[in-house]
Amino acid sequence: MIIEALSFKLALDFFKYLHKNRIYSTEIKIDFFDRVRHEYYDYTNIAAMEAYWNEHYVPINNCFIGDLGGITFFRSTSDIYNFDTNYKAIDVIGNYTLVPGSGFDLQRNRQRQVFKDRQHDFIDKTVSEYLAFYTELKFIYVTGIYSPCYAEPGWSENTWYIKSLREAFTSSTTVSQFPYSNARIEKKPPE
Repeated sequence: MIIEALSFKLALDFFKYLHKNRIYSTEIKIDFFDRVRHEYYDYTNIAAMEAYWNEHYVPINNCFIGDLGGITFFRSTSDIYNFDTNYKAIDVIGNYTLVPGSGFDLQRNRQRQVFKDRQHDFIDKTVSEYLAFYTELKFIYVTGIYSPCYAEPGWSENTWYIKSLREAFTSSTTVSQFPYSNARIEKKPPE
């Protein structure tokens, strides 16, 4: 389940990265697409996703492609400032919208707006980094030009790229490497 595992690990690392930045996600919905139908799975939090990852994808089966998994919805809260903020991310892999929650103290809300905007921008930036990798996986999945099981990496288009993404996404099993800025990800094999 190489594509399914990688797309799920990407989502898991995305949420771990948010958590590392004190943005805690709940009510996570993942859309598994098999080119014909969509199937949605709900996870209460990152721990539930981590358990699902360990049960279904460790070790990763290179010979089976699986479905393409993408984040469609999540709620998040944060206590990074001396007040709580909350957000709803809607249709992340489609027409992404981030809806901030609101408090009841209008005077404080105006004073806190700069902090809320900063956090909103951080989540937006993180989602765009997630979508960049998701779009690459979707392209590989939809074009179908890969041979992860029966060919040496590099013998077919995207096979080397899948190998490179797998190494980047799974280099650490306990810590999120997202947004993979220090990972060596190569689309084409060395010549």
